[in-house]
Order: sequence, then structure tokens, then C-alpha cells
Amino acid sequence: IKDKVQNKLENGELWPDPLIQFNPSFQKSDSVADLVTAGLLHPGLNDVFRGFDLYAHQSEAMKLGVSGKSFIVTSGTGSGKSLTYIGTVFNHLFKQGTGKGIKAILVYPMNALINSQEDELEKFAQNYKANAGQDFPITFGAYTGQTAQEDRERMVNSPPDIILTN
Repeated sequence: IKDKVQNKLENGELWPDPLIQFNPSFQKSDSVADLVTAGLLHPGLNDVFRGFDLYAHQSEAMKLGVSGKSFIVTSGTGSGKSLTYIGTVFNHLFKQGTGKGIKAILVYPMNALINSQEDELEKFAQNYKANAGQDFPITFGAYTGQTAQEDRERMVNSPPDIILTN
């Protein structure tokens, strides 16, 4: 078997043809600071998203979201779809206050997506802390079959502002 595999490797039979794709370029738009200056976003979002430039689809969606309108974003992988609804939720929480129980439920079909998004929320929280010099006021947590019982009990007794679940 080893000789057969080695022979096929040497003849290039086990290597797929390369996949070459162009990464789409998304149209740049306002910055979060621009939207804060225009009075559309709460100033706290400057510290959460400092260093983030928005694409046109992100800016448009966030403008709709903060005005209370629904939106759907369909765009490619890595285009920042999550930032549109997370920014809208964060804006609401900064304006309405935090610490009064669950105010947003983010539902994902797989634990891997929940874990990934929880990591993103943690990065935003760290960005806020680094820029504002204080702890992130918005709390969040994942509640799935992977969640330890003690963490479940903690969330029941002291619900976060945002819960990620499936």
C-alpha cells in the first residue's frame, strides 16, 4: 500500500487542482465615529469598535437597526455581518442600561458558532476596556448543552444582558 500511495503522490494523482478565488472587495463607508458624531450611535460604541471601518452594508444595516427597523444582511464570509446586529444590540444596551436581565437572545444552529461569537464578544469587551479604561458594562454568556451546570445556575440567578444559545 505504501508503494502504491508513494507512486501516486510522485505522479501528482493525489493532489487536487488548486482553488483560486478573488476575495471580494466591499465598499467602504462611514466609521463608527462618524455615526456617533451624527448622533445615530451611542458614544460608548466608539470604545467598543475603535479601529473598525464599516463597509456600506454594515453602515446601512446599523442605521436601520438603531432606528428600530428590521434588516437582513446577506453578504460573503468575513464581510462583517455579525457586527451589524451586535452593534445594534450594543447600541440599545448602552442607551437603555444593562444589568436588568436578558435583553437579547442570539440563536445559532451550532455550538461552534456560539463559541466563535462568544469569543468575538469577548474581543469587543477587551477593546472597550482598553479604550475606555473601565470594564465593559454589557454582560453575555453562552447557554448550550456544553455549558457547565454551575455556569447555568449562575446565569439563571444573575442573567446576562445577552445570551447566546441554540
